[in-house]
Amino acid sequence: MNKLITLIMIVLLTGCAQQRIIDDLAMVNAIGYDLSRNPATPLKVTVTFPIITKDGKYDRKTLIVEGKSSKDAREKERLRTNYKLESGQMRVSLFGQELAKKGLLEYLTSLVRDPTIGTRVNLALAEDEASDILLLQIKNEGQNATYLEQFLTKLNQENMRTNYNIYQFFRDYYDDGIDPILPVFKVEKNNITFDGIGLFHKDRLVDILKPFEAVYLFLLREEIHQGNIGEQIDVGEEEKASIMIFYEIKKHRIDIQSMANNAKKAQIYIELIGDVIEYTGKEEISDPKVQKKIEHIITKKINQESKELIVRLQKLQVDPLGINRYVRNKMNYNDWKALDKGQSYKDMDIDIETKILLNSSGKWK
Repeated sequence: MNKLITLIMIVLLTGCAQQRIIDDLAMVNAIGYDLSRNPATPLKVTVTFPIITKDGKYDRKTLIVEGKSSKDAREKERLRTNYKLESGQMRVSLFGQELAKKGLLEYLTSLVRDPTIGTRVNLALAEDEASDILLLQIKNEGQNATYLEQFLTKLNQENMRTNYNIYQFFRDYYDDGIDPILPVFKVEKNNITFDGIGLFHKDRLVDILKPFEAVYLFLLREEIHQGNIGEQIDVGEEEKASIMIFYEIKKHRIDIQSMANNAKKAQIYIELIGDVIEYTGKEEISDPKVQKKIEHIITKKINQESKELIVRLQKLQVDPLGINRYVRNKMNYNDWKALDKGQSYKDMDIDIETKILLNSSGKWK
C-alpha cells in the first residue's frame, strides 16, 4: 500500500513540474544597456547567449532591441528568437558610459526584481557603448561574457578589487559614507581591455580614472592589502630609471579631527613594505644608500600623486575612499543627518602621509 501511494505521488509531482528542454532555452550570459538615438525608444538593450549550430559547433547569438524600458526591451527580444530566454546564468551586466551618467538605479532595480538573477552578477562599464563589447568577435574566444567574467576575476585576484557585483554596488549606494566604483572596459585592436575605474555619486557616473590613476585609488582604499606600483624615477643618472615595486600594506589609518571652526580634517597614513621586481637604473640597488634614496623618491611620488587624486575627488564631490564613514563615526546621528555631506567633504583638509620600506631588491640589481 505504501509503495502504491509513493508511486502515485511521484506521478502527480512529475505532472505538475514545468518541463524545460535545454535545447529550447537561450541561457543569457550577458546583457548590455545603452542609450538609443530614438526618443520614442530611449533604451538599447543587447543580450548574448550560447547556441549549438546545426553542424554541432559551439557559438553565440546576440540580439539588439530598443525599448521604452528594460522590460519592454526584454519583451521585444522574446519575439526575436525561437528560444525561450532564461536569465539564471547571467554573468555580466554592462552599461554604456552615456547611460551611466544618467544613473543606473532603474536598471539595477529591474535586474534584482527578476528572481532568477542573483545579486552576484558582475557589473562593468563600457568606455563607449556596451553593445560594442558584446558584439565583438574575439579570436579563439567563444563567449564575451565568460571572457569578461574571467577578466574581472583576474583583476580581483591581482588585488585591483574591481570585481563589483549588484550586491556590492547597492551596499555602497545605500551607505551615505562612501560612493560606488565600477571597472571600465573598451574595445582596442579587436580585443577587450581594462580601461580604468568609473567614479559614481550615488548611481550616476561622474568621472573615469585611467588605470595608472586607479593604482593610487586602490592604494588609498582601506580594503586593499597589496599591489604593484610602477614609476619613472630620477636617481641622478643621465636618464630616468623605471622601477616596479610589489607592495604590502602594513598599516592603513584614517584619522578625523575637528578643528576650531567645526570643520573636519582627515589624515591618511599608510605604511608599505615593498619588493623591487624591476629596476632599469645603473646604480646598485642592493646598496643601502641607494635603497634609502629610492624609498625617499617613491614616498614623495606617492604622496604627490595621492594628494592630486584626493583634490580631484573632492572637486567632483565623490567619495570612493569612504572618508565620510570616518566623519560619521565622529558625529551624533542628528548632526550627521543635518550635515551637507558633499560640501563638507569638498571643503575638508585631507592630508596624506605614506612611508615605504624596501624589503628586497630581488635576485639581481
